[in-house]
Amino acid sequence: MRTITGLNGKASAQSIEGTLRPFVDAAGVSAWAQSSVANSVQAGIISGRSASELAPKDYMTRAEVVTIIQRLLQKSGLI
Repeated sequence: MRTITGLNGKASAQSIEGTLRPFVDAAGVSAWAQSSVANSVQAGIISGRSASELAPKDYMTRAEVVTIIQRLLQKSGLI
């Protein structure tokens, strides 16, 4: 992720836990995805469905996908 976007791509276990702790459904994030989800939350690319819900097992709407792509490009300085 870093070479194209310039964003951090590695989070420590403590950082992951601390970032996901506010979300009541954080346990629903698959183990293999926790680091990436935490990095995306820390970078401000994703913020969850609400301040306390990620909804990791739900389908995403087109609007949510567009918002994530837009934030990624903006935070990366690509647009």
